[in-house]
Amino acid sequence: MGSIIVEGLAVSAAAKVVGHGFTESYSHIRGKVASSKDLDENYKLLRQDVRSLVAIKEDNEKKVWRHKQKEITSNYSVWINKVSETVAEVEKLILKYESKKLPRWRFQRRSRLSEEMAKKLRKVWELSEEGQFPTGFLVNKLAEPVLKVLDAPPIKGFPTLQGSLEKILVLLKNNNIKTIGVYGMVGVGKTTILQNLNNNEEVVKLFDMVIFLRVSREQSEDKLQEAIANRLMLDTEGFNDHDVVARMIHTELENKNKVILATKYFHICKLSNVDRMIKVNQLSLGEAWMMFKNIVVDVIDRPDIKPIARLVSTRCARLPLLIKVIASSFKVKYTASSWRAGLEDLKPWPKLEDQGLKEMYSFLKFCYDELKDEKQQKCFLYSSLYPADSTIYTDYLVECWASEGFLGSINDIRRYQKARDKGYAVLEHLTNVSLLEKEERMIYVKMNNCIRQLALHISSEDPDCNFYVKTNEESEESTNLVTWQHANRASMIDSEVCDLPEKQNCNMLLTLLLQKNSKLASIPQTFFESMSSLLVLDLYGTKIHKLPSSLSNLKSLKGLYLNDCMLLKELPPEIESLQNLEVLDIRGCKVKFISFHIRCLINLRCLRISYLKSSEDGQSQDMDTDCDVIARLQKLEELIIEVDSYDRWCNEVEEVIKQVASLENLRSLRLSFPNPFWLKYFMEKCKSWREHKLASFRFFVGCQNSKRPHILGCFEYKINRYMKYCNGKLKDNCIIGEVLAETDAFELICHKSISKLSDFVGAASLERIRGWLIESCNKMSTIVDANFIQQSNNVLLDNMMDIDDEVDESDTSMGSILPKLEQLYLRSLLNLKCIFEGPMHPRRLQKLTVQDCSGIQELITEPEGTETEFHVLSKLETLVLINVPKLRTVCLNNSLTWPSLEVLKVHGCPELRSLPFSKDNSTNLRFIRGEQEWWNQLTWPTNEDEKWLQSIFAASGIHTMHVKENAREIHATICEMIQETPEGTSSLKKIYKSSTRQNTEGKSLEEDTDLLSVAARVKRIKV
Repeated sequence: MGSIIVEGLAVSAAAKVVGHGFTESYSHIRGKVASSKDLDENYKLLRQDVRSLVAIKEDNEKKVWRHKQKEITSNYSVWINKVSETVAEVEKLILKYESKKLPRWRFQRRSRLSEEMAKKLRKVWELSEEGQFPTGFLVNKLAEPVLKVLDAPPIKGFPTLQGSLEKILVLLKNNNIKTIGVYGMVGVGKTTILQNLNNNEEVVKLFDMVIFLRVSREQSEDKLQEAIANRLMLDTEGFNDHDVVARMIHTELENKNKVILATKYFHICKLSNVDRMIKVNQLSLGEAWMMFKNIVVDVIDRPDIKPIARLVSTRCARLPLLIKVIASSFKVKYTASSWRAGLEDLKPWPKLEDQGLKEMYSFLKFCYDELKDEKQQKCFLYSSLYPADSTIYTDYLVECWASEGFLGSINDIRRYQKARDKGYAVLEHLTNVSLLEKEERMIYVKMNNCIRQLALHISSEDPDCNFYVKTNEESEESTNLVTWQHANRASMIDSEVCDLPEKQNCNMLLTLLLQKNSKLASIPQTFFESMSSLLVLDLYGTKIHKLPSSLSNLKSLKGLYLNDCMLLKELPPEIESLQNLEVLDIRGCKVKFISFHIRCLINLRCLRISYLKSSEDGQSQDMDTDCDVIARLQKLEELIIEVDSYDRWCNEVEEVIKQVASLENLRSLRLSFPNPFWLKYFMEKCKSWREHKLASFRFFVGCQNSKRPHILGCFEYKINRYMKYCNGKLKDNCIIGEVLAETDAFELICHKSISKLSDFVGAASLERIRGWLIESCNKMSTIVDANFIQQSNNVLLDNMMDIDDEVDESDTSMGSILPKLEQLYLRSLLNLKCIFEGPMHPRRLQKLTVQDCSGIQELITEPEGTETEFHVLSKLETLVLINVPKLRTVCLNNSLTWPSLEVLKVHGCPELRSLPFSKDNSTNLRFIRGEQEWWNQLTWPTNEDEKWLQSIFAASGIHTMHVKENAREIHATICEMIQETPEGTSSLKKIYKSSTRQNTEGKSLEEDTDLLSVAARVKRIKV
């Protein structure tokens, strides 16, 4: 009985379990069926909401692009990576749904897919919410610890100079010493020592920041203060009080500031109460001779020249500056007789008796006399009109020389181009003999203060070069009738001029330089009445709001510079009288795009203009299409149109292109094209393009930002042919490829479809490219694949006779991809897995920067099956890796050599645990910078390699800061976003409201309560 009871209980319990299980199974099945029914709706929601997420991401990325002076927060980097991963996962789900097309009776599979979509949908919603970033995701960059002086002359091997540097280093390490004075005569090498000190790796380790400043006589205390504040990246906007800014600088540098003062005067050090003083002596005779030999080089050891060279060297007073100048002058002498004649000409200059300067000026005068050509001498003297050590734009300087007639009389149809060629030849010679100094790829030059004083002294004795030069330290009374009336050329650059005289007799005046006088608001109506000989007038950066009627008297004027006169609204009718005008620059003014009066300036060779947003009264500034202004200017050789209102530009571009295309003498052009169609239209219409006469161009295709291109700042020489292409599509690649074949530097931004280079253009199109930036091309997985390499080989074979001199005979590879590429920048390529697939790399690549590429694991991929050493980056000098979080290795092949590598910078690469560099394979590596935490985690093959690399490593830290934007910044940012993405107003409303809540002042954004009213008020979109 008991067993039956137990069994009966068991059966009963089993029945209950079965019943419960059935209920659960039924509920489960019902859930699956319901989930299956939701699949189609989840698919639609997922497609829709992932598009919104991508739109938020693109809006944020545009903001990052516009604010390159800032950096993104770590939270934003994490969010971007999450978005990329989630979008990729969603695309797989969508593809799975679209390819399977599951029938409704397959409810289990549909249910699983639906649940996956629902889960991913919740993730998309979370990321969309996170993507609003109410506190912002852009922060101010920290200032660089050291800004390298790239042109610092080497002092290694010169004990006098190196010894002074070592003494300074010892004092810097002494905590009790705060100020050091370095003194010595002009030209003894003080600046050179401090430049080398600035670049010294020990200094980098001693200080968080090094500030290197040159202070000239013309530089006011306010300018110096401004330079220091800018270097410290202090926000001084709105603080006009000198003392307030001084306190801000003091607070920033308090308890961590050491000062080194260099001067030629001993008493300046004394008056400055420095803690220690170091005197820089002249070189020894042996050092002077070695320095002289190092500069002259070629003929110095010839038996007939060497004795004369010894005598010349001894007459350089053992001063590095004189040695540099004199040796550079003798370097171009190739016979003993020319050396003897030069030695004979080295006479003292008796008129300057200042102690320590007499010999200096006599030798500098010798270099001036050595120019021989009177026009070269005048070009040199003219350069002294600009403040000492200030950068002078070379194109502008050559234009002034040409206007003054220093470059000869050229009256044919290509006057401007030939004058510029002659001018650059003069510039090259002046820099070669060290009378001018090269700056930034020869785009700028400057004149040393000592040499400038010589030039001003010479000009004071030459009746044809009587200069009046006013600095901001001189009193206003110096600009009087007496000082002006006999001057040939007057310079009052950045001299705080407020007022100009009503009228004065200046019939001898040829050049008048008034630029950068921000307090100059008006010009008297009669001011130009007695300046009929004036050739050059520069009013750049002044606050004038109109030009006087006496402008019509300037019948001889050839160069007129009104750029950045932001209050100037119109050109007066009197400008039509300037029939000899050849250069007109009105960029950055509020002058109408093509003023009607310009049509009469038929001798213009160069026109630089802006296409503005709108006039102050809100009326559209449409060009005068009925008068064909541009087309009338048939002598134009250079045309720059800077576009500041992209939407309206799209409506005007056809008419502009027609007129530009009619200019048969055009040699240089800067122009924006809304899309490749208009570029093609231009190429078909423009005769100068078809006949390959366009020697220089900057084309911006599909880009709303035509500011100075990033890639051009990376070269040591000037790049003339540049194109930037944004938001491209596959169908337009052929058009772009045709221009690329003529292009030296290229920026490819936000291409929507390419996955590799061979999808974009053929190898032949890129034979000329020297610099290339690729950014935010999110489908790109590799730069160069095997298909492109095969193209490159075919191109090489087709052109072998043409490039025979460029092929390295020791290179066993078939050819070279991108044969002239020197600079490559890869940014925000989120799906990039590798850079070069295959056995070849750009043979001439000097700098490679990889930034924000989250998919790369190995930088240089060795092709499978490679048994011998493949062609690698033998010319690479600089390698920069920033925010490449999955990067594990530079290259697995440790047998590769890096013969040219000098600089390695790494930041945000936590998985990179080893480096393929050693003392044996990287003999020129001299500098490594990265986070200390990253460095500590590296593994080393040998202790010797670790010790050597440690000696050239310097830690750097980039700290993330959260900065609250104020109301004005938020307002400006939102307006910019509307301009670029008018379709995103609903998303921007959320940002606007969120930003308003974060307003640190607790006020509303002026009277605006909604984003559309903001947009309407600034007239950027129609509401």
